[in-house]
Amino acid sequence: MIVEHLLTYGLLYGVIVTGYLFAMMISTSPRVWGYNDYPPSIKDKIPPQTKNEKRLAMFISLPWFIFAFGFPIYSTLILKVKLSNEISVWVAFLNLLVLFLFATIGDLVILDWLIVTKITPKFVVIPGSEKQDYKDFSYHYKGHVKSLVVTIPILLLIAGIISVI
Repeated sequence: MIVEHLLTYGLLYGVIVTGYLFAMMISTSPRVWGYNDYPPSIKDKIPPQTKNEKRLAMFISLPWFIFAFGFPIYSTLILKVKLSNEISVWVAFLNLLVLFLFATIGDLVILDWLIVTKITPKFVVIPGSEKQDYKDFSYHYKGHVKSLVVTIPILLLIAGIISVI
């Protein structure tokens, strides 16, 4: 039952998170969604984000952040109910981690590696930079590793809270 839950909720979460990010990629300027996700070598070639671009980036990011943080907690609470309201910190942490990893894999492999680094369509290239500027995958990979290091303690804290409430 736990594995089925992890796979079902993990896949659903990964698809929604990756799909939302992809929708933002194709529907807004890369100066809005991609500016902070790109390396300094690209940022050095283009002007900084304007106040309006920053404001729009915050506006379109808000639903993503709410879902990105809320759904894993919801999933863990559902799993706790399935386990007769008894969940260990480690099972709660595993659920949170699996969801985080599904979203990370979707973002890293599909969006960062395949779309940005390999295909590099026009909608990912910020005006003033060139297609070749986007071919360094290591910047994206390192960013995801750093986020994992920061996220693990947060997930442990959330798992601990869920296990005792």
